[in-house]
Amino acid sequence: MKTIDIGPDGMDAHTVRFSALRPKKGNYESLGIPTEAYEMLTAKTLYTLLAPADAAGSHQFTAAKGPSGLSISIAECPPGDGPMLHAHMETHEIFFCLTGKFEVSWGDDGEHHLVLEQHDMVNVPLGVTRAFRNVSDETALLFVVILGTNQNDVGYAASVGDQVAAKYGTDVRDALEAHTSMKFNVGAD
Repeated sequence: MKTIDIGPDGMDAHTVRFSALRPKKGNYESLGIPTEAYEMLTAKTLYTLLAPADAAGSHQFTAAKGPSGLSISIAECPPGDGPMLHAHMETHEIFFCLTGKFEVSWGDDGEHHLVLEQHDMVNVPLGVTRAFRNVSDETALLFVVILGTNQNDVGYAASVGDQVAAKYGTDVRDALEAHTSMKFNVGAD
């Protein structure tokens, strides 16, 4: 079987240096989505290391293009920060604690909890509502893997969409649904 030799220059296109990464922060302003509205729903700072070549929605701002069905990010969260409860119906979400401690909540009301300490991991099953929050006293890093063919299946409850609309206006809620992978339809028929 013949192998492929891409050389150092070829491998550069497949290499992501954390020191060169820029967070997604601010990438949505041009789409009518204030940074504060986006951060209300997600971790404060997200670095997308790898996403499918055809990525859309929130994965479109990636450092490297990768195989279909795989996205890898790092969530950088100050103390108390993390996304609101959300669900993925067609993708697995795997959390691996790099630094600090993260509380992972799950259930429609976030009624169940566990704490990931450094180097702990949890694989959240399809369709389970979940959230994570940095419970340490310093900024912490969480390695996030999303695995599945529909990388744009992030759903929040309609009430979360109502909270966004009340704080930022219906045009911002609508822009989030139109230009990111976020939908406000969890629990909706």
